[in-house]
Amino acid sequence: MAVLEIGALHGRYVRIADRFKAMWTFHQFVAGVFKNFLNEPLPYTFDFQAVYERIKKAGTSINVAQAVTANEALDSSQAELDKASQMLLVADDKIGPSVLRRFFEKLKKQDETIVFSLIKFYLYSDAVEGDRRDKLDFLLTRIGEEFIEDRGEYAARVSLELRDKIIALVSIMRRADPPEEEIARVIRAIRSMRDEVVHAVDFDDLTEKSLLRNSRVFKHRVGDLYFHPDVLLSIVELNVTTKNRFAKLYESEEKRIVDDAQKLMQHGDSLERNFGETNPALLEEIARFREHKERFDVLRAESNIKHDVIAKLKASMGSILAQLDRGLTTDEDVEILDAPEIPEAYIDEAEHYELIADRFGKMEPLLRFLVRIAAGIDPAGRGHHPEEIAKFPAVRELRLEIWEVAAYLKLFNGMAAEAPEDSEELWTTYLRAAALRIKIDEEATILSTAVGAGVDPGRDLLERAKESLAFSKELDEQFGDLLSEAVYYTVPQMMRQLYRSRFRLLRGFSGLWLIHDRQTAG
Repeated sequence: MAVLEIGALHGRYVRIADRFKAMWTFHQFVAGVFKNFLNEPLPYTFDFQAVYERIKKAGTSINVAQAVTANEALDSSQAELDKASQMLLVADDKIGPSVLRRFFEKLKKQDETIVFSLIKFYLYSDAVEGDRRDKLDFLLTRIGEEFIEDRGEYAARVSLELRDKIIALVSIMRRADPPEEEIARVIRAIRSMRDEVVHAVDFDDLTEKSLLRNSRVFKHRVGDLYFHPDVLLSIVELNVTTKNRFAKLYESEEKRIVDDAQKLMQHGDSLERNFGETNPALLEEIARFREHKERFDVLRAESNIKHDVIAKLKASMGSILAQLDRGLTTDEDVEILDAPEIPEAYIDEAEHYELIADRFGKMEPLLRFLVRIAAGIDPAGRGHHPEEIAKFPAVRELRLEIWEVAAYLKLFNGMAAEAPEDSEELWTTYLRAAALRIKIDEEATILSTAVGAGVDPGRDLLERAKESLAFSKELDEQFGDLLSEAVYYTVPQMMRQLYRSRFRLLRGFSGLWLIHDRQTAG
């Protein structure tokens, strides 16, 4: 066997040994989380010691005489590590990003090698999407920041040593480098987001401009470019800037939030007694407020406060005050247009999944967006007319027409039909068209943002947009069939409603088609 082949065998041994070390550390991390945070037994068993002995023995056999034996031992070790990796990833599915943060905040021994090992585990396992992208983002920022005592804030580390460590880490993935101009465009986009965070004047700026959500979406959408060393260092700088700005803005906001929340807590029982009977929506909002307040108090005690928790609490308080304003006034023309908008990302959609899936089926391609509509309408409470519900903040954010709200109420809340031709087929078409509009708007926004920043939007997004365009054509045909019968409707206004929903869908289709065509042409 040639010297080069022995060298390659040794390189393979080093990689497998390094992967085992990362996996063993990750196993210890998982065991600690399940015991101290989840209070659950480990969902797997694996003989790490046996694999360690096999790898160690293979290392002593790397020579010309025993090369075949060493290679077979490494093959066996690799297969065992693959099996262990899958078991660890299943356990990791139960560990959300917030649990990972809490683990490190409570970790007594702050050893940077633990962080490096956890990062390596995800990279060796090629598990870098979804929640794991958020976990990697936290871990990579942790090794790229340092706390400056005299300034009372974090700073991004700027050193060749850190850059070399980042290069060594991402080399695990063995991905080809993208063109330099593409890297430069991504870095410019990241720095633009950083500048927006720096110029946020108050805490509400972070919510109203969706600065934190946009940053997270970008880091997910940028794909493998995220792991280019220069891009990663720019992301760390963005994350550190965001952490410092969040802390500073929250410091001035905290006392007011605590005082306002405490006052509402003190008067919650009285509000329920005096206004709950005539305003069931108020009762629901007070219940939600209490849940948000409890979560806020727990995280505040742990010094682990999150932006979305604050936003939910503030939005809930604002909604209660808006409900009271509406309930106490005698002016029938008052509309609840001044209530703070609850960002779409903060709406709890899980509880509506089964409701929608039972009606439309779990294979419905628009299921996620139909659930979003349900989550927007249902909190408005029963007893309100579609015209009123359409003005609620969460519903206005979805830009639903009044008859689309009515279609939902007829399908799920027992609202009566308005005419013989006011059918379930019509209601279903309205809701699916509204859901598709929301999907199209979301995809068009992300595509146009990526194009503006010079970032490749990725094949997955383009495929989803293509599916939306095809689905639009199908729904347009359904509208055409309904309109051919509309001349016989006993309520002429229903024809106008059909035309408006159809044209709104066509407008969304046209905008997405232009962006999609520009990206796929040639």
